[in-house]
Amino acid sequence: MKKYIKEIITHPLFSGSAIMIIGSNSVSFINYLYHFVMGRMLGPVGYGELASLIALIGLVGIIPGSVSLVIIKQVSSIKNKLEIDNLVGWLKAKIFLASVIFSISVFLASPFIASFLNIHKISYLILIAISFLFSLQSGLYRSILQGLLKFKEMVFSILIESSAKFILSVFLVYLGFQVGGVMFSLAISAVLGLYITNRYLRYGSVKNTKSSPHIKPMGVFLIPFVIQSIAVTSLYSSDVILVKHFFSAHEAGIYAALSTLGKIIFFGTGPINAVMFPLVSQREAKGQDYKKIFKYSFLITSLGAIFISGLYWLFPSFAINLLYGSAYLEAKNLLLWFAIFISLFTLSSLLINYCLSLGRTKVALLPLVAAIIQIIAITFFHQSLFTVILISIIITALLLTALLIYSTYGKRILV
Repeated sequence: MKKYIKEIITHPLFSGSAIMIIGSNSVSFINYLYHFVMGRMLGPVGYGELASLIALIGLVGIIPGSVSLVIIKQVSSIKNKLEIDNLVGWLKAKIFLASVIFSISVFLASPFIASFLNIHKISYLILIAISFLFSLQSGLYRSILQGLLKFKEMVFSILIESSAKFILSVFLVYLGFQVGGVMFSLAISAVLGLYITNRYLRYGSVKNTKSSPHIKPMGVFLIPFVIQSIAVTSLYSSDVILVKHFFSAHEAGIYAALSTLGKIIFFGTGPINAVMFPLVSQREAKGQDYKKIFKYSFLITSLGAIFISGLYWLFPSFAINLLYGSAYLEAKNLLLWFAIFISLFTLSSLLINYCLSLGRTKVALLPLVAAIIQIIAITFFHQSLFTVILISIIITALLLTALLIYSTYGKRILV
């Protein structure tokens, strides 16, 4: 028994997941506190402006987020230190160039973005463009660290950056700089995040690389990874947008609360997914057994989803009151149903990443089809909030079934 327990504790999936779960939850707590404090200090108008800017950053970050998965896949597949040094050095040079181009693009688009979002101070967008120059580099560097299974270093850099953003924002808003101060703190914390992350990747400097690494697989993976990233993001966000369009402001607010509570399942178990991806990719590249890692990941994720859903089933009023207050209590009868939807979505996301870690890129077609059907179905059938949730449950259940079949028989079906 002791040997079995020791084997579990020392297993890289367990240790890596523990680090990621503790780190991710710490970051989530800081970010929650950040929004709570900013909402009180800035007031509804200022916080509304800040929220739109944060949404913009998240939207623009979809493509870099897709690239990060490609980097994780490529780095985790490398078999020796020389190749790793060569690849890391090459990636750092290309990431810097891409960050410069991306930041300039955001800077040039600032007037149009400001006009669309009804933001009167273009300086906010300029500060976002500057922050992208540093945050994109640090974000993609963290993908390299994740591919190298350096989870402690990755989590530490995120914690420092998030803490700095929170402390600086509170200080500058207190001094009276309002949203401009928050945007400035975003840029400063991005610089700090890049500095710390870069320290962990010093060994892969460009001057030590003598030739370009074999990057053809990265090009092959890029488009499928972008497709799956857009599709997965759509599956848990398009319903919120469509509810905002078709329902009253009050009902949209109720649904938004349900969405936030439901996503605790997805983001709470997300670290397991993040650890599984490079581990499976690495073992598959080395010809080692990787199926046990996937089975552990699927089991732990399922148990986490069932546990949180169970809490929502037993204590819906308490969960809603704790985060949103009594004004949202009418959502209690829908909370379990939304938890089922997000649980199915979370397991589907795990399976998608599992297939991508094995190089089965055609799996990206399945969430894309599901996302399109979800949008069409909700557009035509939206009699009530329950109808919207039921549509999402049916679609994600079918998606999960298709992914289970594909992950088992993928080589015979699409690959």
